[in-house]
This record gives sequence, structure tokens and C-alpha cells, in this order.
Amino acid sequence: MLPYIGSGAYCYANSSAMLLETIGEKVSPAVLEVLSGVGIGAMWHEEQKVIYFGQEIPDRGVSHALELLGFRWTEKSADAEGEPPLEELRRDVEHGPVLLGPLDMGYLTYNPNAAYLGGADHFVLAYRMDEREIYLHDPAGFPFVSLPLSQFVLAWKAEKIFDRLFSYHYWTAPKRVGSPSEEEQAANALRLFQGIYQESASAKPNASVLYGKEAILRVVKRIEEEGGLSPAETGHLSYFAFQLGARRAMDFAVFFSKHAPELAAIKERQAKQFGRCHTLIVEKNEQELANAMRVLADIEEEFRQVLCAK
Repeated sequence: MLPYIGSGAYCYANSSAMLLETIGEKVSPAVLEVLSGVGIGAMWHEEQKVIYFGQEIPDRGVSHALELLGFRWTEKSADAEGEPPLEELRRDVEHGPVLLGPLDMGYLTYNPNAAYLGGADHFVLAYRMDEREIYLHDPAGFPFVSLPLSQFVLAWKAEKIFDRLFSYHYWTAPKRVGSPSEEEQAANALRLFQGIYQESASAKPNASVLYGKEAILRVVKRIEEEGGLSPAETGHLSYFAFQLGARRAMDFAVFFSKHAPELAAIKERQAKQFGRCHTLIVEKNEQELANAMRVLADIEEEFRQVLCAK
């Protein structure tokens, strides 16, 4: 197995790692990413014509990871139609950094690409507030940036993020209350992942949302029977989904290598297949991409069956 170390869209995992670092706890973002469960499965949204290689969302995933690692924390949100809880946030920031998210990246104006990122969710660490601005470590490559509170409130409301659970959401004050062994973490993670698959399996049939293998094959149908992928779909897969899928799958492979080697082997094959899909979409070779995604769909189903049989 050849691990990969590098950048990636691990905003909530990186922000969680920074939050834990403030209390002297060093946890790899790769471990936090795996334990979040966000990279388990696949989901197609028909209305948006978009696939995500995962079925859980970071709004819940951060809490999954903290719990599996033995932490307790405070988690807060507020009604999107009400007043943003700036004063409550200010009081909490005075006692220590907070992990904020989801935020709408389109309002993060310190990012020179913000105008093109509206509706994309993001997670950051806030470490200071004053009367005009909030000060952040943004894991997308922007340490020590600040944002006017007027812009921050729009980002924090997250009303354009279609799969959000919360507005004005954040985590703060983590505290270790347990020290699960690696074996215990792996066993508890398996139960979490099985639960994610079971939740989608028990969902009522719905043509607007597909899961797992069927979600991936829906993209194949878009290529072969519906005139090909739209520019938006191509951009999502080229700039985000395939490369993130490859990195996540490799981190899962490393995590499983000691306690579930069969799952690790499947995830390593999946990582390589994600990389193959990325190469093909950038080359604009849609026919070969369709074939590669059929293989990816089979690997996803194999992983689901092996994991759920444990």
C-alpha cells in the first residue's frame, strides 16, 4: 500500500484537527475524515444532477468522529429565520476557538474564487471576533484571514446549501472523556458505517435520490443515454468529486489495514479506480469514463456487501 499525503477538500477534518490541537490533542485529519463516515457510499441527487461519493453529511460527520475518538463537546445552531447568534458566538470564542460550518463559500470574500463558489459548503476554525470582523483559519489555504461580520452572517446562515441540516452551526469546547483503543475505534466505526448503509437501504424508494451502486450507474446513464454530462457535472467531477474520492478511499484503506484487511484491499482498489476516473474525465474521454464508472459501481457494491456482512 502506498499512502498519499497532500492537499484535498478535507475542510471539516482539517478544522476538527485544529480544534482538537487547541486542547493539546493531536489527531490526524485522515483519521477524522474516516471516522466522520462522510465518505461511505454514494448518493445521486436527480434535481441537481449531482453525485456525491458519500451518504452522510459533515454536519453530522464531525460529531461522529469526535464521539468515536472519546470526546465530549458543545454543539450549537439556531433558526435560519431568526437573528444570528453573534453575541453567543462571541462569548464562546472568548473561551476558545470554535469550528464553524457549514458556511457558504460564496460569501467568504477573502477567497479570490468566492464569486464562483456560491452554494458550496465549507468548515473553518474561528479564533477571534471584534465589533467588525471574525478571524479565521480556513483550511483551504487561508490562515489568519478575517471576514466582515456582515459577510460572515450570510455565509453562516448557509441558506443556499441544499443538503444542510443547520444554520448558524458550530462546535466548541471539546473535552476528552474516554480513550478508546485503535481496535475499539475500528469496531465502533464499522457499526457507524453499517448504520449509514442501513439508513439508505431502509429509505422509501425515491426517484430523486439514488444510493450506492445505482447512484454511480446513474452517471453512466447520463453519459451514454442522455447526451453526456453537463458543464456543471463535468466541473464537479473534475475539480472535486473524483480526486476527493480517491484520497478518502486511500485513507479508509490505511485505517482498515490492521483490523479489517479485506475492507482495506477493496478501498485501495477503489482509490485507484477513482484516480482512473479523474484521469479520463480530464482527458474528456467520456466513453472510457462510463466503463470505468461501471467498475467503480461494482467496487462500491462489493465494499457495502463485505462491510455489512461483518
